[in-house]
Amino acid sequence: MPVKWQNPDQVAGLSPTLSDWLLNTGSLTERLQALTHSFTLCLLGQQVLDMDKSEGRLLLRENKSEHESWQIREVLLQGKPLNVDAKKANNTPLQDWVFARSVLPNALCHSKWANLGEQPLGSRIFNDNNFVRSDFEIGRLHYHPLTHEAFTNGQQCWARRSKFTIEHYELLVAEAFLPQSPCYW
Repeated sequence: MPVKWQNPDQVAGLSPTLSDWLLNTGSLTERLQALTHSFTLCLLGQQVLDMDKSEGRLLLRENKSEHESWQIREVLLQGKPLNVDAKKANNTPLQDWVFARSVLPNALCHSKWANLGEQPLGSRIFNDNNFVRSDFEIGRLHYHPLTHEAFTNGQQCWARRSKFTIEHYELLVAEAFLPQSPCYW
């Protein structure tokens, strides 16, 4: 993702609402689902790929092999605001709210999460009390992570990421709050 990741304490001027969205430790999927009757997870892809340097710095430790394989999973979380007029709701397209990129250990994807498919990752993580979440890093997006188009009109879009640990597995989840995301309402 096109983000310079920072500790939240290093970022000044975030509104209380935006801070709440970026630093909330609950399930983002459940929070978005509560705002719509039409929530969808669109699986863009999941396959064994190399992670980027920033992801590698967080996940590769001295006691881990650099040759361990990882799956990159990318999804769009989409919805329609609840306040859309019922007559217009059927004709209103889903809005792209969040782009998420996860780096998952290949071994986990072939064992406990072999049947993940289009299920939200959060439904696995937040229904298992054995997961431990790291602190967040946040950053500003300068262009759309999928289209690579620059945001217009001085628009500032934000992203967050954190690492989850369960047993001997570590995974990284990054979430980009796209321009129509409820965090900007």
